[in-house]
Amino acid sequence: MDYTEVFKKVLLEEPHCILGKKGITEEFVTHVNTLLKRYKVIKVKALKSVATKSNIKEIATQVSERTNSYLLDLRGKTFIISKTQIEK
Repeated sequence: MDYTEVFKKVLLEEPHCILGKKGITEEFVTHVNTLLKRYKVIKVKALKSVATKSNIKEIATQVSERTNSYLLDLRGKTFIISKTQIEK
């Protein structure tokens, strides 16, 4: 299966994990890393209490940097990250 097909499939699915009110903790980073190893492309949703419109891009960038992954898409409070760079 091609990575662009995987991206399109993940785009329509439910989020793999939810970023809660505790924010980006070490536990969350290790959980995202295990999900990335398993699925290669994952969708993360941030709760309203943690993400405002001004800082959601910062949060998505921090998660991708701390997990050594690429930020593929950011829509509202939901973002998609991947272990490999994918052209949409």
